[in-house]
Amino acid sequence: MKRLGQIIALSTELGITMGLASAGLVIVGLLAGRSLDELLGTGRVATIGLTILGAVAGQLVIYRLAVQSARRFSAPGADAANRAKTLSRLGLALRALALLTLPALIGLALGLALRVALGVQAIWALLFTLGGFLLGVAGVLHLVRTRGIRFEGSHVEKT
Repeated sequence: MKRLGQIIALSTELGITMGLASAGLVIVGLLAGRSLDELLGTGRVATIGLTILGAVAGQLVIYRLAVQSARRFSAPGADAANRAKTLSRLGLALRALALLTLPALIGLALGLALRVALGVQAIWALLFTLGGFLLGVAGVLHLVRTRGIRFEGSHVEKT
């Protein structure tokens, strides 16, 4: 029971840290990009570039935190198979995260680029972002199906 409490506490800490770090890096990129664009008069080029860079940096921070946490979750006497299974699940989770975020970010970048280049309305950036997110969801569903993963109640089973 004590181990379960430690896992829950670590998971909560990890989730909050990952969320704040990722969001913080995106916001820093956005604010730095806006300031740079105002200073240099470059339209929105630096804003878009630094926001995307902040998002990528956020994903790298999440990956690093997840790997460190996977090591902390493993018991001192756990065998190599248990660690490999944990890292395999971690890799699957990171692939799912990338499949959800990258198409949406690419859609956003494409929409903003069209707005800057062709002067289209901002709704197109939103539609491209939504389209990218939906493609990402389809990719995650495909990943789950090909891995044979089923969700049964409160736990996940691999068939």
